[in-house]
Amino acid sequence: MTKHNEPRPPTSDDAPKPAAIVETIAVPGDPNSLVMNRAGTRLYVTSATTGSITVLGTQPLRVIQTLTGLGSPIRIVISPDDSRVYVSDNSVATGTPINVIETLNNTVVKTITGLITVNGMARNSTGTRLYVADHGDSKLVAFDTSTYQRVSETPVHGPKDVVIAPDNTRAHVATDSHGWAIVDLASNNVTAYIGIAAGPPTAIAYSPRYPNLYITHRESGKVTVGNALIPDVSKEISNLEGPWAIAFNRLSEMAYISETDGRRISIIDTRLNRITGTIEGFDKPRGMVVAPDGRNLYVADIENGSVSMVRL
Repeated sequence: MTKHNEPRPPTSDDAPKPAAIVETIAVPGDPNSLVMNRAGTRLYVTSATTGSITVLGTQPLRVIQTLTGLGSPIRIVISPDDSRVYVSDNSVATGTPINVIETLNNTVVKTITGLITVNGMARNSTGTRLYVADHGDSKLVAFDTSTYQRVSETPVHGPKDVVIAPDNTRAHVATDSHGWAIVDLASNNVTAYIGIAAGPPTAIAYSPRYPNLYITHRESGKVTVGNALIPDVSKEISNLEGPWAIAFNRLSEMAYISETDGRRISIIDTRLNRITGTIEGFDKPRGMVVAPDGRNLYVADIENGSVSMVRL
């Protein structure tokens, strides 16, 4: 007879479950990008075709509010204190504005102008600077987020996306013309151009665990992995179908690549920089974010107009 204080024998229910979609919600238009607040309770999802941002609650997934009249919102960044969301309006070929949304009332409080074509945005860790990859003007532009004034600009050939190093000393820019550009943020000068995989880059991301950068290339089906300390390319991950965005799990070694043409998400071991598995069930996954507790991944699917929650 089993004693009450003896450990219960393991059962099949105790085995780790594979990552899978557990919940999906429809949102207006064609969702492309999304960001999450620090608590993991709110998602802000851009839909360019309807000119809207959908605010979602996460547990369970539900629509809280839809903000309209935003032109063609594509790129989106949230401030470290969650008080503001910055979103580009790419409804015009030139003169892309950036709308500043106050999240307390979800209203536009400022529109930043003077840019040509916004192709990427990032903020520093303190939220005092917003950096914009102005592809049309071939510049990396910095704005003071307290005044919304332009405080610096650095010539960078064909910038497509930008990410800021965790110590706020450098900007890393994926470019059409010269690969990976490194900008010293003290002098606002380019200190290096480093060759990357062939084909135009799509997005750039910085690992929270290692000094590694990941640059996706949708057309060539590759991801360039760069060591930011050397700096140089350390690896290429190939045979992907339309790699788009990368999201990191801060509580594990895992990262996730949305393969927008492959209808799936690939799982990367960032210590070994190799694919270890896939998550199926999507149409055209684009933007992604991992919840702060590392348990769920949220994915914008541009093809079926939805956001999915994936159990990790």
